[in-house]
Amino acid sequence: MADSTRLFFKQDTVLKQEPVQSSMLPSNKIQKVPQGTLLVLDSYERPANSHIRISLKNLKFKGLRMNWYAFEGHVAIVQEQIQAVDSISKSISKQQEKNTLKVTTYSNSDQECPLKLIINTDTMLKRAPVDSRYLSEDSIQKIPVGTELVIMGQKPKADKILELPIDDSHFKFSLKDLEFNGFSEDWYVYVEHAGVQILG
Repeated sequence: MADSTRLFFKQDTVLKQEPVQSSMLPSNKIQKVPQGTLLVLDSYERPANSHIRISLKNLKFKGLRMNWYAFEGHVAIVQEQIQAVDSISKSISKQQEKNTLKVTTYSNSDQECPLKLIINTDTMLKRAPVDSRYLSEDSIQKIPVGTELVIMGQKPKADKILELPIDDSHFKFSLKDLEFNGFSEDWYVYVEHAGVQILG
């Protein structure tokens, strides 16, 4: 796969429309981003005020594709070759049951297990498990290859297995903290286009 410039979030933080303290901005000018997220950049520069100015490839937060700012101490610029992971469909092909993705975790059954969704090819996140041509613009979000999103996990069963929903060849998930088109819950991605791993 090709080299890519990405922004890695070293801790829970926010993207901002201005390089100032987030407490000084209204909620429509900030976007929470969880630790472990990796976003593909179109460009970046290091202006004053200890903030990196970024332009995201294809992504829109708060309905905006404008430049965003990230506090330099909370993020890192990563320039490396993108590594594909086993797709969800490949993982399912190794299982008997095909309507769930089973992921083994090392968490105790009383703790929610955080996960990351790794995008292996340019694709669409969708609000329904159908071809994106049949959905309105506010029901889809373009996602470039190399993006890694933190998604809501669940508590594993006693055998430390997570069972994650598959619906009509699509993986259903909810984003942690992030919102696309005003939604964080009930997104779908085609099982050939992404993989899922334990965060950490």
